[in-house]
Amino acid sequence: MKCNMQVDDNGLRIRIDEVEGQEETLLEAMRHCRQSAWACPSGECMNIGTMEGRSADGSVFLTLTPRPGAQLDPAGIEECMRYMLQGVVKL
Repeated sequence: MKCNMQVDDNGLRIRIDEVEGQEETLLEAMRHCRQSAWACPSGECMNIGTMEGRSADGSVFLTLTPRPGAQLDPAGIEECMRYMLQGVVKL
């Protein structure tokens, strides 16, 4: 799994590569991340306002926008993703 994050004016754009056959599992795990944020070591997922995701050609593309008044920290989101995806997809 390879991950690339880009900060833009609206939040974060994330591309996760090398997850062929695991795309839907990964998307589902990320959709549920805020429901179990209490267990996440970073807690950064609580700052996510909206999350849009799609998959194509063995990659997953996420667009995260922050809640009003919040900012998204890429390092915190990466920590959150590693926590949420361990055991769900091959890292």
